Amino acid sequence: MDVDAQQQQEIVALVEERVAAEVEARLAPLVAEAVQHALWSPRVYGDERKLHLHPTAVVNDALFNLSSGEITVEEYAFFGHGVSILTGTHDITLFDRERQVGVPKSGRDVVIGRGAWVSTNALVLGPCRIGEHAVVAAGSLVRADVPPYAVVGGVPARVLSTITQRPS
Repeated sequence: MDVDAQQQQEIVALVEERVAAEVEARLAPLVAEAVQHALWSPRVYGDERKLHLHPTAVVNDALFNLSSGEITVEEYAFFGHGVSILTGTHDITLFDRERQVGVPKSGRDVVIGRGAWVSTNALVLGPCRIGEHAVVAAGSLVRADVPPYAVVGGVPARVLSTITQRPS
């Protein structure tokens, strides 16, 4: 049976279409799982022993930089996506390679208190403590302590309001 060039092209196109459909059908669930994993898996830079996450905390895809201190996230604290908690800093009085590696080893700890909510894309720079049940608005830059039950927002973050404490 002779097959002309046009028929060969049609057969090749049909096979390519079926292979592409099969590949997509098999890869789609794997890609979806990878995306879900990326959205719920924190990234840790530095010594993981300096990161203390309570089992009830939800940190999603947060970035934890432990270069210059410890980070503690207390019970029921939770984060939106894209939150960065940074203890690391560089010595601006140094230059070139010395500035790159001039990082303090400690002293810039961050504590996220019980029930605090750190919203999407917030940036928290140590040293600081975010008080219990405080709220950090999306996109905020926290450079200092946040009082318990405070709502902060902005760049840099400032107190916008206070949450009424629930009765004991």
